[in-house]
Amino acid sequence: MSKWLKFTFFTVLLIGAGYFFGTICRQISQAYNLILSPSGELLYLLLWLLIALGGLMVASGLVAALLRPLWIGVLAFILSGLAILLGWWQVTVGNGILILGYFLVAFFYTFVVARELNERIRFSVRPISEGQNILLMVLILVICGSLYLGCAAHIEQEGFSPPQFYIKMFMEQMEKQIEARVPAKERQEVITQFRKEFRRTADEFFESTVKPYEKYIPLAIAAVLFMPLVTITRLLSWVPTVLMSIIFPLLKVLGVVKLTSETREVQRLVIS
Repeated sequence: MSKWLKFTFFTVLLIGAGYFFGTICRQISQAYNLILSPSGELLYLLLWLLIALGGLMVASGLVAALLRPLWIGVLAFILSGLAILLGWWQVTVGNGILILGYFLVAFFYTFVVARELNERIRFSVRPISEGQNILLMVLILVICGSLYLGCAAHIEQEGFSPPQFYIKMFMEQMEKQIEARVPAKERQEVITQFRKEFRRTADEFFESTVKPYEKYIPLAIAAVLFMPLVTITRLLSWVPTVLMSIIFPLLKVLGVVKLTSETREVQRLVIS
């Protein structure tokens, strides 16, 4: 297999991971109702989100470590960013800024990995994985940004409505207390009246308290997603490292990569 064919393989791998990540960002941007009404479908989406993140991190590590000269790796990251936009199915100023941030951090990550590997005596996965912290953070910001953009567009078109899931849950708890205190003959009438009053009070509360700050709700929703994602990804940050520790030796066995030794002449300034 020629060197350029190998370069193409790793580039396509990163592009594919970027496209898959972009499709997840698109689904997250459309998950307004899922976020406000948690269900099994939301957990399923978050699972695919973690898989997309892991795949992109592994592909990024392979590209940053193996593609030389550096401009090839930089080009691969540019194409992966465009693939994210393609998977997103929408190009706006908002997601354009998010992908620009991904470009800049990916370029920085590529240069840092190249420098660290160049300064080491033996090849190690450690500098590749350590440098991914900032890359992972910007990808989480891209995800939360996609949710923000989707929520903002939804609220702008349809306005913010109280999350029925929580209202119903709270109302059912109140009804149980009423049922325990009211005689059976009057129970149905009292509960019917309670539901009307509760709905009216809830609508008035949201109209007077929440409505004036409606434009900040998408930011709050994105912030609510940000912290759990940071926590979960930190707990699972070892997974891409383990995968790369397996992949690099496997690539060596398959003859895709090889270890080379270099003799260098080093100059140092010392006291004469």
